[in-house]
Amino acid sequence: MSVKSNWTLTTATVVPRTSPALSKPALPTTSLVSTSWEGVEPGVYDVTCEETVCPPNSFCSNDYNSGGSRCHCNLGHHGELCSEGVSIRFPRFYGFSHMTFEPLKNSYQNFHITLEFKADSEDGLLLYCGENEHGQGDFMSLSLVRRKIHYRFNCGTGAGQIISDGAIVIGRWHTVTLFRDGVNGWLRLDNDTPVSGRSLGHYSKITFRTPLFVGGAPSVYWLVKAVGTNHGFRGCVQRLSINGRYTELRPWPQGHALNGADIGECSTSVCDEVVCEHSGVCYPTRADSYICLCPLGYTGVHCEESFVLSLPRFSESVQSYASAPWPQHTHYYLSFMEFHITFKPTNQDGTLIYSHDEHSRDFLSIVLVGGAVEFHFDCGSGAAIIRSEQPVSMNMWHDLRVSRTAKSGLLQVDSQRPVEGSAEGAFTQIKCSSPLYIGGVPDYDSTKSSAGVIRPFSGDIQRITLNDREVPVVTGHVVGVNVMNTPHPCVENPCANGGTCRPKRDEYECDCTLGYDGTHCQKECGNYCFNSVTEAIEIPQFTGRSYLTYDNQEILKRLSGSRTSVFLRFKSSCKDGLLLWRGENPGQAHTDYLSIGLQNGTLVFSYDLGSGAVFVVVNGAFSDGKWHRVKAVRDGQSGKLTVDDYGAETGRSPGKMRQLNINGEIYIGGMKEIALRTSRQYLAGLVGCVSHFTLSTDYHVSLVEDAADGKNINTCSN
Repeated sequence: MSVKSNWTLTTATVVPRTSPALSKPALPTTSLVSTSWEGVEPGVYDVTCEETVCPPNSFCSNDYNSGGSRCHCNLGHHGELCSEGVSIRFPRFYGFSHMTFEPLKNSYQNFHITLEFKADSEDGLLLYCGENEHGQGDFMSLSLVRRKIHYRFNCGTGAGQIISDGAIVIGRWHTVTLFRDGVNGWLRLDNDTPVSGRSLGHYSKITFRTPLFVGGAPSVYWLVKAVGTNHGFRGCVQRLSINGRYTELRPWPQGHALNGADIGECSTSVCDEVVCEHSGVCYPTRADSYICLCPLGYTGVHCEESFVLSLPRFSESVQSYASAPWPQHTHYYLSFMEFHITFKPTNQDGTLIYSHDEHSRDFLSIVLVGGAVEFHFDCGSGAAIIRSEQPVSMNMWHDLRVSRTAKSGLLQVDSQRPVEGSAEGAFTQIKCSSPLYIGGVPDYDSTKSSAGVIRPFSGDIQRITLNDREVPVVTGHVVGVNVMNTPHPCVENPCANGGTCRPKRDEYECDCTLGYDGTHCQKECGNYCFNSVTEAIEIPQFTGRSYLTYDNQEILKRLSGSRTSVFLRFKSSCKDGLLLWRGENPGQAHTDYLSIGLQNGTLVFSYDLGSGAVFVVVNGAFSDGKWHRVKAVRDGQSGKLTVDDYGAETGRSPGKMRQLNINGEIYIGGMKEIALRTSRQYLAGLVGCVSHFTLSTDYHVSLVEDAADGKNINTCSN
C-alpha cells in the first residue's frame, strides 16, 4: 500500500477507528500497515477505508478526488498520531476539515444566520445542512467560489442561488449574513448592499435532517453540484449566530460542536508579543485580539493600574473569576452544606459557584442557564440537577438558598417555591479538593461534564455564606482575575471614625466602633471618651446588629466553673434576639456554652457543660418594649430561670459534667457571626436595651465602661 505523503510506515495490528459523525460501523481487526504521522495534512492512501487502519483518536474517510482514503484526527486532537490535545475556541480549517453541530432547529420556514470568517483560499464550503449529505432534495449551503459568496437553498423543487456582488479578501476578516423566508432569501457581505433571490417552485419549507456542517463536510466531494465547490474551507471562523442565538464553537459540553475532523485553533499566536504586567496572563478573546487576565487589585489593558477591590463585579467579556479557600476543612462539608448568595445578574448564563475533586466524580456547581438557577452536584455515583421553576430577572438583586444533605438537595430563589432533588446511586458524601471558584473558573475544559460550567458569570455577587460562615470574595487568601469594583457607595467607604460599610443590595449601613454613632458614625457618643469607650452611655441600646464584648478576667471567671449567677434588666421590641452568650468552637457538638435570649417572645436560658444542652424556658410576651428583670442561676447541672413575677422554671443538663469550661469572651446584646456561633439558635442580636448587668449576686458590670469592644452602640432612650 502506497501513501501519497512523506509519512513513515510501520507494521502493526490495529482496530480501525470510525467517526461518530459518520456513524460508520467498526471494522474487524485486521493486520495491516499503519502510519506514523509527520505532517499537518492527513495522508492519502491508495486504498479505501475498508483496508486502511487509522491511529487512536482518529477516523478514516474515503478521498474520492484521489480514489483513496484519509485518516482524520477527531475533534480536540491533533499531532502525528492524533495523540495531542488541542483546545478549540476559534476553529481553523485546512480544506479537508469540518465541524458538526445540531441540525438547524425551527428553521424549516425561515432562518437568519451570521458568520464571521477569514479565508486562506478562494474556494471552500462554509456551511451546509440538508435532507441528506449528498445535496439531493432540500438543503441550504454557503460557499466560497472564486472569492465570491454563494448562498444556495432548495425547498425541494429547485435551488435558488444568491451570489455576493463583492469578493472577499484573502487573509482579511469578513462577516456574511444570510436570511430566508419561504422561497425568498437575501445575502449580505460585510456592509455591502444585500443581494436577494428566490428558490424555484412553490414549496416554501426546507427539511433539515443532517447535522449543520461548518467548514466542510465528510461528503463534500458529492456536494459540488449542489453547493458549487468540492473543497472544504481553508481559514478561520470566530463567530456563528443562528436565529439570534450565539453558537459556541467549542466542543461539547463547553460548546455546541458535536464532532469534527482535523480542527486547529486560530488564536495560538495572538499572545506571542504581548506582555501583561503584575503577573497578568494574556488570553485570546477572539482569533485576532486579546485581553490580559489581571490579578485581583489590578486593571488596565496590560494590568498596569492598581486599585483597592472591595465589592466584586464579574464580567464574561473579560473572563473574570475569583477562587477562595473553603471557610473550614472540607470534611465539615462532606454530608451537609448550605449556601446563601446575594447576587445581581446581567446575563442569563454564567457560573456562580463551582468546586470539584480531582480524583473522583465529586463536584458541586451553581449556575445560571437561560435565566434559571441550577444546582448540580455529584456524590460520586450520579449527578443531580435541581432547577428553579422560574427564571430570575436581569439587573435585579436576588437571594438564593442552596442546601445539600447527603444526596438530597434543595434550591430556593427569593420567594419562589423551594425545589428539591436527589443525586443518583448510593454515595452520600462530597469531597472537593479544589477551592471554591466564584463567578467562573480558570479552565472551563477541566470542569466536570455534568456541572454545566460553561461560561463566566456577569454581574454582582455581594455576599456568600456557607454553613453560616461568610466566604470572603476579595480579602484573605482569595485569588482571581479581572474582578472589578461595582459602582456602590461602600467602595469609597462613607463610614467615618473607623466604621465599616455593610452593603445591603444597592443601599448600605455603617457598623460603628464603640464610642461613635450616626448614619455614618459621624457622631461622638457623649461629651468625652476614653479608650474608645464612652462613659456617657450608661444604658446601651442595641440594634440587632450590635454587641458589647468583655475580656476582663474578673468578669470572665464569674461566668464559668461550677456555679453561675446572672442578673440583668432588658427591654425588647423584637421577638427574637440574643441577650448574653459565652462559648467557643462553633459548629461542634457538646461544646461548652451558656446563653440567655429571646426566641419567639419567650425567654430561654441554655447551657451545655460538655455532655448535652438544656433549655430552661419561661413563656411570655417579653418583646413588648417594657423593662423586664431576668435572673439565671446554674449550680452544677441544675439551672433556674426567673423573669419578673412569672415565677421560676428549672432544668438539668444531661450526663455527668458539672463544670462550665470556657475560654472565650462574653457577648452582650449580640455577637459576630451569630448564626454560626450559636448553631442557629439565634440569627440576630437584641433590638432594645440592657441595664443592671450583675454577676455572682454582687459584682456589678458597667456595661459600656467595662467593655473591651463593641459595635453600633447608642444611648437607650427613655
